[in-house]
Amino acid sequence: MKPAVVRHIKTGDVYQYLGQNRFRNMRTWAEGQVSDEVAQRCFVINLDATELINEHPILEDLIKVLQLKFDV
Repeated sequence: MKPAVVRHIKTGDVYQYLGQNRFRNMRTWAEGQVSDEVAQRCFVINLDATELINEHPILEDLIKVLQLKFDV
């Protein structure tokens, strides 16, 4: 299973959902566990980004190197 990509509602940072409530910030590469309650308040699933990143893994490197965030 390929990881889902979520966006932090307030910061615009992009995270990968790694399973078992673990998330990795794709810009800073920091990783940690987030409770279900906090995840529901802070993250929104981005299906388009999930599809793009899973089809083109080089985008992960671009997000990190260029320090990209998602604007809505």
